[in-house]
Amino acid sequence: MRIAIRVDASPVMGLGHLQRCLALAAALRETGAECVFVTRDLGVNGADRIARAGHPVHRLPAPGTAEPIEGGPPHAAWAQVAWTVDAAQTCDGLAGMAVQWVVVDHYAFDASWHRTVAARLATRVAVIDDLADRPLDAALLIDQNLHDDHQRKYSGLLARPTPLLAGPRFALLDAAYAAAPRCKPRHPVRSIGIFMGGTDARDLSTSALRACREEAGFHGDIEIVTTRANPHHHALIALAAQWPRTRVSLDLPHLAKFFGAHDVQIGAGGGAMWERCCIGAPTLAVVAADNQRTVIDELARLGAVVTPDPADDVSPAALARALRPLLDDAGLRQRLSATTQTLVDGLGARRVAAWLTATNLRVRPATPADSVTVHAWRDHPVTRRTSRQSAPIPFDEHARWFARVLADPDRLL
Repeated sequence: MRIAIRVDASPVMGLGHLQRCLALAAALRETGAECVFVTRDLGVNGADRIARAGHPVHRLPAPGTAEPIEGGPPHAAWAQVAWTVDAAQTCDGLAGMAVQWVVVDHYAFDASWHRTVAARLATRVAVIDDLADRPLDAALLIDQNLHDDHQRKYSGLLARPTPLLAGPRFALLDAAYAAAPRCKPRHPVRSIGIFMGGTDARDLSTSALRACREEAGFHGDIEIVTTRANPHHHALIALAAQWPRTRVSLDLPHLAKFFGAHDVQIGAGGGAMWERCCIGAPTLAVVAADNQRTVIDELARLGAVVTPDPADDVSPAALARALRPLLDDAGLRQRLSATTQTLVDGLGARRVAAWLTATNLRVRPATPADSVTVHAWRDHPVTRRTSRQSAPIPFDEHARWFARVLADPDRLL
């Protein structure tokens, strides 16, 4: 199976869309599927990141002279070209590849783009979204964010009945998160981690660092993670050098170890929010973009994060006021850590990959001829380790069980 993924990164959009698509592609590769990416350089070189992950990548032409994008969805300008141009170039790049799916993770495109690409490539389109701010025409919709009723959220926006993989159970995280060590908050707080997204266009990392050092008077270790795509990273490194026990880490491949290493995290919403939840990191969550507000508010209501009041105040003083309870209250940190881990288990990308590749699977009733194969599955060491009875299963015992199951009219194997 060959699956195309259309995604961009830019200083405005950040790297989150690309990161979650790379996580999905890795999970798809585990199933045997091949992923080919289609991307455009909009000021952040996402193509090189894709190539380093081992996926073929088709680079769309760089946008020409900036011209207003007329009409379309609210974020149409983020594509920096008209949707008709993008759809045509995407289809040209994928011509002859016989892709079974095109997965698109882009707020700039709506149902018109989806229908055009699906028709011209004779394929199905899966949409990754969380804004619900435009018409969609998809064979599958993936929304990893929290909402009390996703069907209602997308009511009136879907061109047809559409399967919906919704909620943090489907959070598209790197495979490292499922098995990564979980955070174990210590008391007193010895270290703080800060991550405000890969591009951090609003330079929130600086506000968070000043909140910790100048406003809250924290003297422990601080690690700030960012990337070279952050236009402020040189100034951030120079600022960090003013304080001992303060360091900036650049371009980490994933943040599972980072989120588990510190007693408190300060971070923006977006995809990294689910990474912190999976690791169980007690978090001061900051609204870095309007689309993050709903998620952060809901997480705060669930007792999974703390956030400044009001949420859009990201001054060092406001961040410090929200940070102090996290630093002082060990019980609060423990509760936050426990609550977040109930929301995300790190297997979301595998669940979505299984759905996309399900056409390669066939389900049929078992027959007596399957006994040897099923015994191999049941008796495999991995299966035994995760079973209530971990001892190996003798084949004669298995054969008697298998025959009973097939003969039982109340069971279906």
